[in-house]
Order: sequence, then C-alpha cells, then structure tokens
Amino acid sequence: MRRISATDAVFLDLETPNGPMIIGGLFILDPSTAPNSFVRHRDILEYVESRLHLAPNLRRKLVYHPLGLDEPRLIDDPDFDLEFHVRHVALPKPRDWRQLKIMAARLVSRPMDLHRPLWEMYIIEGLEELEGIPADAFAMLFMMHHATFDGKAGGAALWAFMQDTPEYQPVPPDNRWVADRKPDFFGWTVSSIQEGIGQLIANVAAMPRLGHNIVSGMAAGEARSIGDLDDLTAPATRFQHKITSHRVWDYVRFRMEDVQAIRNALGKPKMNDLLVTLIGGAMRRYLSRHGELPDKSLLALCPISVRGGGDPAAGGNFVSGMRVALGTNVQDPIARLSVVADSSRKGKAQAEAVGGDFFGSLMAMTPYPVRSRLTRGAVGLVSRMDRFTSTINTTISNVPNPPGGHYFTGAKVVNYAGFGPLVEGSGLFHTITGMDFEVTISITSCRELMPDIAFYCSCLVDSFDELRIASARPKETENSGVQINASAPRARRRRSVPENLN
Repeated sequence: MRRISATDAVFLDLETPNGPMIIGGLFILDPSTAPNSFVRHRDILEYVESRLHLAPNLRRKLVYHPLGLDEPRLIDDPDFDLEFHVRHVALPKPRDWRQLKIMAARLVSRPMDLHRPLWEMYIIEGLEELEGIPADAFAMLFMMHHATFDGKAGGAALWAFMQDTPEYQPVPPDNRWVADRKPDFFGWTVSSIQEGIGQLIANVAAMPRLGHNIVSGMAAGEARSIGDLDDLTAPATRFQHKITSHRVWDYVRFRMEDVQAIRNALGKPKMNDLLVTLIGGAMRRYLSRHGELPDKSLLALCPISVRGGGDPAAGGNFVSGMRVALGTNVQDPIARLSVVADSSRKGKAQAEAVGGDFFGSLMAMTPYPVRSRLTRGAVGLVSRMDRFTSTINTTISNVPNPPGGHYFTGAKVVNYAGFGPLVEGSGLFHTITGMDFEVTISITSCRELMPDIAFYCSCLVDSFDELRIASARPKETENSGVQINASAPRARRRRSVPENLN
C-alpha cells in the first residue's frame, strides 16, 4: 500500500463528467502471425493475466480516507476481476475506419470507475471493411487513468503486453501476487497524521531549494526572446470554449522514410520540433479556413518526463512541461520550424532551471484536504463558464515507443495511435506516437469545438506536404534560422495520404 503523490491526486481533482482524465492507445492487430492464425478471447485473457505483474498498478485500486485527511492510497485489489477490465465488443456496421474511430471516441469519453483498478481494455472485432487492414484483424483499445499513469508509465503499461516475437512466452513473476487488505480507519488516521507532520517538516526543509528554483526559472524566463511566450495567456480560439462529453478522435499516419527524408534535407532538426512545426502548420490552415486565426502565435503545452532513472512500470506521475510557440503567425514552414526550435530549446532550459519536481513539491506545501477542495471548487466554477482565458491552446504529447516486433497474443501490431484528456480551456490534444515504419499524429477534441475533424486531418497532410516541398529548396530560406542541406537527398514527392480520411 502506498499513498499517491500530490501530482497524481491533481488528476483526480481535475476530473469532471465532461473531462475524464483518460490516456491510452488504439492498436490494430493482425492475427495471421499467431498460432493457427487465430486468437480467441480466452487466449487474450490468459495472456493479459500472465503479464499483469509487469505493470503493478494494473492490479491496484484507490482507497479513500473516510475523512479525506490525505491523498488516496493504492492497494492490491482483493476483489480484482480481470473480465471486468478486458471486454469483448464488435464494431457495428458499416465497420469502416469512421465507425471504429467513433466507437473509440465514445469509449474514451466515459469516466472510469474510481473504485476499481484504473484501466480498461476493449477487444474490438468486426474490422472487415477497414481499408488497408488484413481482413481478420482486430483492435485493442487500452485506457488508463492519469492519476496512476503519466505518459511514460502509460507507455510502459501498454508495451508490457507486447513481445518481440509472435511465440507466446509467459513471463513468471518474481513473487506470488497477494491482495492487500483495506486499511482500518484508526491505523490510517494515525498514519495520515504522522505523514502530515513528516510532510510539514519536509516542506520547511524544501523552501530554500524551491525559492532558488523560482529565481532560476525567472532568470531563464527573462533570457527568452520569443515574444509570444512573454504573454501569460494564449490567444483566444474555439478550443478555449467549454468542452462537452462528446469526444471526436482521429489520426493521421506518415511513413517514417518520408519524415526522415524531410528531416535529413533540413539538416536533421530535432524530430519533436519538426512534428510540432507540422502541427502548427495544420492549426494555422484549420483556423484560417474558419476565419479564426489569431495574429499572435498559438501556444502548446509539451509535457516533459522527469522520472529520471526510475522504472516507469511502477506508475505514477513524474512529469513537468514547457510552453512552446507554434509559429502559427508565420507563413513559411521553414521559418516556422526556426520559431518552434528556438522556443522549444528555451522552454526546456527554463523547465530544467525550475526543476522537474518543482510543481509537485509546491502542491505538497498545501495539506491535501485544503488543496483538494480548492482545486475541485475552482474546477466546478470554471466548468460553468462558456469561454476561458488559458495559458495554452493545445497539448502536444510525444510518446516514443520502444523498438521491437510488438506482438500481442502472437498477433502483430500493424497500426497504433494514442489519445489524451481534455480540460476546460484547452479543448484540443495531440498525441505523437508510431512504429519503426511510421509516425502517427492523433487528435482528441470534442464535437462542438471540432465538428469537422476529417478536415483537420487533411490540414495535417497538407502541412506535411508543405514541409516536404519547402525541404526541397536548394538554399537556406531567408530568415529561417534553419540550415537546409542542399546535398541531402530530396524528399519524395508522393503525397502521404492517411488511410483514415473519409
């Protein structure tokens, strides 16, 4: 049994009926590599059960102090029921890409049961009409709550179910799993008081370090030259309006060889900067078409893992973040890349100066009962507003995947995309994922804010083509700040059209 951190608890307090704090991914799997080219639901249950110990939080549930004296505790669920978490459903007709993504969006829009281990897996069959996918393919939708998994921990849990080869290889646990008993009221209360005193002492000891971090962060902030980031608030867009529970979700796939060709032609900028630039171009196109493009650059929150050498499979949230200017007020894509790269570099320097554990330590300065009630009260007040002033316009989370063959119950992963949560004031979430052979950018929003998500996907494709054409220029773009390697092989001119546009 362990108490969740102040950072973990925030994701419980931020949750609303319209904004469940759910992360995860959708996998498309080809069973032709499995034994007998077939996977039964019973096989999946046995396979998942054999690998649960690789991500311990998958068996743990939250328990709450009756008086709310401190953060909830995680205990091994004595009533763990695997079949509650692994569910078997069929895609309704017409069983195409659009229907699959509608189903995924509806599933991720529902709040989870906070009294059970915070994850769900849906095995989805009936994908016969999905263009470009093997006829017998099935999908696996894996959902986790942000209170027990950050992006890196969620990725570790996702990939704990994968193997490098199609041969089923059980991974025995080091120790036999034994469920915990729920803590008794008296013992828990005494423990809460003791831990509260210990936390108070730690807070006093940490104050000089936190003060130093604040000064360092302010100094780093003053050194930044990106004017758009000098503003505390982001420009107003449709994504700063009230969110609803009606999710929309879609994704675009780009061949890795095409992405790398563009990157090589541009002198190998950071992959993350290149993809953020692509997203900035798409948002510029989308808002321009609707006559809503602000004069100032849009701003994105890019999460940064601060887990260090810790094991991400242990779960929990060890994450900081930086604001990055998307350069949406810059028409030339190479000049936009320069803005993004400069902003990203300085934003990361400022985040490092502040310290990765700064915000978690700062939140821990306030006792949990006070902090939780203030947060929930503020969220409740904000949720009744129709429009918000926000510090960001969107979140862009890059979740790198480990190398390997990636087989689930012997079925090969042929396609994968992630999704993330929405909060009031930021109704658009991008997740960058992919395989060795492709890069995937997914979009999570709500229907009222983005009723034409297929058009936004086409904006991503157009932005990619814009970068491809610009990367083929024979000389440095004026005022871009990015060197173009004229001797590098030119990017392919074929259009990287995703299978999902419909």
